[in-house]
Amino acid sequence: MTSSGRAPRFRALRIAGVCFAVFLGLAGLAFVAADSWFRGKYEPALELQQAELTANVDDYCAQEAALGADPWFHEARTEGNAGPLLNAWLPWPPGHEDVPPGSPLVLPEALREDAVDLKQGKWLTANIDVSGLDYGWMARLLAYDRWDLLQDSPLGAKPRINWASGDMPDYILLTRWAKLRLRHGLVTGHPVEAAQQVRHLAWLSLSTETALGGVIAANLLEFERMAHDSLASPPVDWTPMSAEQTDRLSALAVTGLVFSSLASPPDVARKARHCATATSRCLALTEAAFFASMLEPFAKQPFQAAYAALDQDLADLACPTATARGVRARGLNLLDADSGMMTAEQALWIQRAPGHWLTSRIASVVVAMPVGNLQPLRDFHTKYPSTPQAEQAP
Repeated sequence: MTSSGRAPRFRALRIAGVCFAVFLGLAGLAFVAADSWFRGKYEPALELQQAELTANVDDYCAQEAALGADPWFHEARTEGNAGPLLNAWLPWPPGHEDVPPGSPLVLPEALREDAVDLKQGKWLTANIDVSGLDYGWMARLLAYDRWDLLQDSPLGAKPRINWASGDMPDYILLTRWAKLRLRHGLVTGHPVEAAQQVRHLAWLSLSTETALGGVIAANLLEFERMAHDSLASPPVDWTPMSAEQTDRLSALAVTGLVFSSLASPPDVARKARHCATATSRCLALTEAAFFASMLEPFAKQPFQAAYAALDQDLADLACPTATARGVRARGLNLLDADSGMMTAEQALWIQRAPGHWLTSRIASVVVAMPVGNLQPLRDFHTKYPSTPQAEQAP
């Protein structure tokens, strides 16, 4: 081939090379621009959340100390797991909405939720007959000091744990039974015995080591106090938890998980877990383990220090049940085929570049979106302004 024939080809190769270089440059600029856009979305929000958690962790610890001083936390209890009983007695929606056959928690039609309204204190005065109910199952629970949600339950039988789909027992049925039990104690003249059983049911709810269980426990203790206050002269040996303490319990149940989340600075998360009461600590570990497991395929690399701190505390800190560790080991993640989040083809693509890069950035955005907030703790201080509050950073 003559030199004149080779010249166009060389020119074409040079042009192709220049075009490819320009393409790579544009792709690089696009990548940098996209990366900068994602960082602009999550970094300011994450930094703001981390600063807020850092500024408030001492106050959280102070409130945990005040809660842990309550006599209820130090009552004598018999060691044992009520999980095999309660897990079998309660409905487990979705999929198991009805009370299981043979359960002692079946209510007659006239006392079910769709038949009579017992909300907002109406249970104290409603025209209902509670004399025919068998409350023996509550007395039976006094022989146990914890409730393991994973033992002999629909949740424990599943290969993967997915609380996002609502795989939890029907706690609301327990609150209804508690109201009926307290009402029965009042009308029969044995309120202390009824209160003892409801207080213990509250403890078992808290021992599930879930935020919902903590809130339900606070509600049950509030019902006890309402029953006490309904009497002109309550028994002198009956001292329910104060309103301030039940409100504190409720607030801490939903803010502890925020301090323990992936968004929390690792040292702040560990401080909050170590200063908390044992029940609050294990609750926070369980909730943090669920979100960490769900996002792990994408969030572990950008939040590896938070994952390491969480896993270290799961290994070091003892909890009465195996729920937190079970959730960490078997918690559903977004790549699981039965998560319903994506198809198998999408999951495969996401694990490759640029899918993995993209999803790691999206995961950072998700982590920067709080799983909750500290408003319940602020509301608590507004309601009880005389409560000592740790100094906060400006």
